[in-house]
Amino acid sequence: MCKTLMIDDNPIEHLIMQKMFDKYEVFEDTAHTLDAASIINFLEENHCDLSLLPDVIFLDLNMPYSGWQFLTDLESLMPALHKQPDVFIVSSSIDCRDKLRATEFASVKGFISKPLPKQMLAEIVERYLPSKHLAN
Repeated sequence: MCKTLMIDDNPIEHLIMQKMFDKYEVFEDTAHTLDAASIINFLEENHCDLSLLPDVIFLDLNMPYSGWQFLTDLESLMPALHKQPDVFIVSSSIDCRDKLRATEFASVKGFISKPLPKQMLAEIVERYLPSKHLAN
């Protein structure tokens, strides 16, 4: 099973993503939070507990505790984490500088413009849940 976490300060974005996950029956073990700072604290406190650490994080950039700050803090935590999550930025930003900046973080595996397109979801599912395929 693939543990996923969505970090976005907009509850509507959580609803949209969860509806997609439910429709295609993927990422059944998804947690949602509006507060990125609380996740940094959670990761620090649970850095050894593989059952609690996420495999994949879907991260918004534009939040009060910015996605950039989250990535910076996550990078400093990575050596201590017993499971290192992959991060997919899911952002409304279309700024090429943001996409370029995202490549500076080893944990970032993709930069996706909101809303998450079905094809991109299919590629992520194939990578983390190879036995699953999205139905039409």
